[in-house]
Amino acid sequence: MTMLPESRRRAIAAASISAARAMRPLSTGAMAELRRMDAANPAPAFWRIAVRSPVMMDEQANWVTILRILALLTPKGEPPPEGRPLLHNPARPFGRVLCDGGDPAWQPQGDNPDGVVGERRLVQLLATRGPARAVALERAARRLAPRIQPGSGVDVAQIALALLDPDDTASIASAYFRRLDGATRTASEEKTE
Repeated sequence: MTMLPESRRRAIAAASISAARAMRPLSTGAMAELRRMDAANPAPAFWRIAVRSPVMMDEQANWVTILRILALLTPKGEPPPEGRPLLHNPARPFGRVLCDGGDPAWQPQGDNPDGVVGERRLVQLLATRGPARAVALERAARRLAPRIQPGSGVDVAQIALALLDPDDTASIASAYFRRLDGATRTASEEKTE
């Protein structure tokens, strides 16, 4: 397992947070273009954001995917004058959001609780490498998008690192299972009372 050097991870984190901030005031049309773009046809808004960051320009195809995922997770609709709520929330790890769908009050349902993105899909996501990782991440984002609560956010740096540093699976898995296990314990304690 070869993880990226810490300086590179910090640069990726800073670029992803900057991108999330730059997306706040974008029009609904620009956001729709970001959601639909592909590596062969980046949206104009992609270029306006990416040109500010050498990290994004160095790995353009990967950053097209990352910005598309961030656009998918950003609530739709016209932004208020002060801009949309910032999607980036460092207190909401990506693995946790994969489990609870961005709902801080989420509780597991049934006898075999599973996260919004199920355990099997999580394991598949973490095992994929190369172009398949981008596809798996986008599928997870599409599953989360209709469920994520506006304003709850997600650690966007962890989304970028999930694609650009695929060997770091522990941070995603640990946040997912801490959330799942904590909610499961809470639900079983409520049943016994």
